[in-house]
Amino acid sequence: MNRRGFTLIEIAVVLAIIGMVLMLVIPRLPSSEQENLKVSARTLAATLRYMQDRAATGRTTYYLRMAPGTDNVKVLEAGTDGSEIEPLDPLLQKRPVREGTVVADVVIPRLGKATDGTLRLDVGIGGLRDFVVIHLRSPEGLFWTVMAFPASGKVKVFDGYQEEAL
Repeated sequence: MNRRGFTLIEIAVVLAIIGMVLMLVIPRLPSSEQENLKVSARTLAATLRYMQDRAATGRTTYYLRMAPGTDNVKVLEAGTDGSEIEPLDPLLQKRPVREGTVVADVVIPRLGKATDGTLRLDVGIGGLRDFVVIHLRSPEGLFWTVMAFPASGKVKVFDGYQEEAL
């Protein structure tokens, strides 16, 4: 009699090995919220850099409108009549912060820390007027920090909640 198949012990050993591999691999995988936060911070930093470059080369002013405590972040362009209009540049029409990632607060040293309301950063031909620190928070309570420096046009991104320029 020739029987084919696996014994119960062979199946149990294979399942045990798969279980051990999963126990080692799963904790090392980044959560999607962590990844969204990281991508949001990097996208916001890239958007600020790009806004500064576009403002200088196009001789126009852009606004970054944010509502701390929400995920509401939008880029606008100064119209010829002084109004705020949608930018013509398709890259600036994209949402710089992913849905669910919240602007926890914005720190501008001469104005202090804003944790609510609406805030507008003006980016003109000379770049940003002030040093700005933007703290982004995930639903899990994790933070990433975006720091934008005036004059130099540098924008840096840090993992965690950073309060001072490094």
